[in-house]
Amino acid sequence: MKEPYLKVVSAEWRAFRDGQALGDPPTVRKDILDSWRRSRDALGHKDPQEHPVRLRGEELEHKLLENRETIASATPIMEQYRAMLQSSRSVIVLADPDGVILHRHGAPEIIDRMEHFDVGVVATEAAEGTNGIGLCIALQRAVEIFGPEHYNRRDHDWCCVSAPLRGGKQRFIGVLTVILPLEEFHSHTTGMLTAAARNINDQHHLRDLLSDQEAILELLNDGILVLDRFGGIKAINSKARSMLRMPPAPSPLGNIADVVMSGEPFATILKSRRSIVDREAFLQLEDERLHCVLSSSLIPNDKGVVVTLADAGRMQKYAIHAVGAKAIYTFESIVGTSSLLQNAVQLSGVAAKSGITTLILGESGTGKELFAHAIHNAGPRRNNPFVIVNCGALPRDLVQSELFGYEAGAFTGAAKGGKAGKFELADGGTIFLDEIGEMPLEAQVSLLRLIQNGEVSRVGGKFSKHVDVRIIAATNRNLQQAVRNGSFREDLYYRLSVLAINVPALRDRPEDIVPLAEHFLKHCSRSLHKQARGFSADALAILRAYPWPGNARELENVVERTLNLASSPLIRAEDLPPHLSAAQHCPPPPAAAPHPQTYPACAACPSSPSVPGVPDRTLQSREAQAIAETLARCKGNIRAAALELNVSRSALYGKLARLGIDYQSFRRR
Repeated sequence: MKEPYLKVVSAEWRAFRDGQALGDPPTVRKDILDSWRRSRDALGHKDPQEHPVRLRGEELEHKLLENRETIASATPIMEQYRAMLQSSRSVIVLADPDGVILHRHGAPEIIDRMEHFDVGVVATEAAEGTNGIGLCIALQRAVEIFGPEHYNRRDHDWCCVSAPLRGGKQRFIGVLTVILPLEEFHSHTTGMLTAAARNINDQHHLRDLLSDQEAILELLNDGILVLDRFGGIKAINSKARSMLRMPPAPSPLGNIADVVMSGEPFATILKSRRSIVDREAFLQLEDERLHCVLSSSLIPNDKGVVVTLADAGRMQKYAIHAVGAKAIYTFESIVGTSSLLQNAVQLSGVAAKSGITTLILGESGTGKELFAHAIHNAGPRRNNPFVIVNCGALPRDLVQSELFGYEAGAFTGAAKGGKAGKFELADGGTIFLDEIGEMPLEAQVSLLRLIQNGEVSRVGGKFSKHVDVRIIAATNRNLQQAVRNGSFREDLYYRLSVLAINVPALRDRPEDIVPLAEHFLKHCSRSLHKQARGFSADALAILRAYPWPGNARELENVVERTLNLASSPLIRAEDLPPHLSAAQHCPPPPAAAPHPQTYPACAACPSSPSVPGVPDRTLQSREAQAIAETLARCKGNIRAAALELNVSRSALYGKLARLGIDYQSFRRR
């Protein structure tokens, strides 16, 4: 700034401070004159106090902590800038948006003389009058103040150059100021300071991004790794450190090959330059194998890869939740008061508390799965998975892979990353093996090994995995006969039948028919949004007399069908399916003969063929008659007959063999 201008401004400063009028127009710059006026309004005609306004103690500590990112970003650049200045008597100062000085750097002998620019001092116009920091805050842009332009007389020998600091989204975060002797000011000083402020802004923005990145990484439930193209670990969150058994931050990161033996599969990912999604992986650490689900995404320009590591157990729990692997029934869901049923419930309660392997026996439709649900829900594993496997519905050549899982490439068509089996999904909970009698012999061997060792080996796998699974099995077959026939392993039978529970057929507990029918009617009316008052006396008599070969499942289907077709809320006898009424008039068969023989068709059911070889038991004969009638209507089609009776085909074949019914004869007729 030229000397003549400073002389005139000095005279105008004195006139202004004495309350005299200035020239028209005044020589002093408009921004400075406006600042003088704001300072006079705040301070009056007096100079600022000898002892400036400053923060101390906890108040200052809080302010420094609040601006720690700005201080960390600015400090190294302030030191570099100070070294570039020619003047050894300069001081560079950092202030926050409120004008509080946070940090200063410069010659010690100069700093000692500048008490009003000490850390904690408030350098606003209202506190110190016109100065570089206060004016920069007021105008939000770079400013220069020379000698007598300062409001305070003690600063008339100095020059102040200030530049604003801005963080993300141009947020004003502070002021950078250099103070140097007036005679040592150079035209490059402002440019250099503005460049230093931009560097601080960039550093602060970068720190913001890194801080945001770190917060995001720590927020995720998965382990996150950022690797360079050589496998060097650039970033890692605490979850990944924990999974990989790495010491907590700020320990050195190193290379992934130092943590995972041979660096696989990360080396393959980097070499192939291909992203993967939800690939199951086993990472060999120093003392253990980590089972995880791995995904990766390449960083552009061959700068590395971002990898996520998800705990396999947690992912399996999500999968179980998604497919609804949860027991929904309890012992309160079991309807009936008969002694046979209550004995089964009481024994199931013992099974629930003990956790031993349990075998549930009973005909199809009696509610074996209902008992399995209740046993699980009454036990200590109630909050863990409950996985249901219908062994009879699994294709014979896929039983092993479905139950025990498989590794990638185990067979043609196998998923790329392999697949966990049902036993792995049930880890910590219960697996219900329905129709266990239909399980192939080769799968029985693997199941026996799992029960004995508590380990599961995937198809095509080299390693075994420990699983903690409670097994409940069920069947409608005579497993003892299957053992004698060689279709079921004897050692597996004894392992499964540690505790056997017999669920009685509905015909063996006729006192439960009415309560069950009323229960199903109430449930169906609610789900179908239909009104139902109950059953008439004639309808109840028919329900009691029918043998119910399909057991409770058949009763439920009959109630649902009847409710849909009934013309009034009260279910009457004529609303029931005709074959229920016909069963009341079927005479009991004669005593069983030593050799199979043919009995005449039921007079009430002329379309039904004779039933050969039926033992002399009324309820069983009624069951046989009902099956025969159904086969006659379906012309010997097993699939259609099983669907109408609401039993599985395997169960129907078993009943036909037990009752001595030749379904082929119905096709010929």
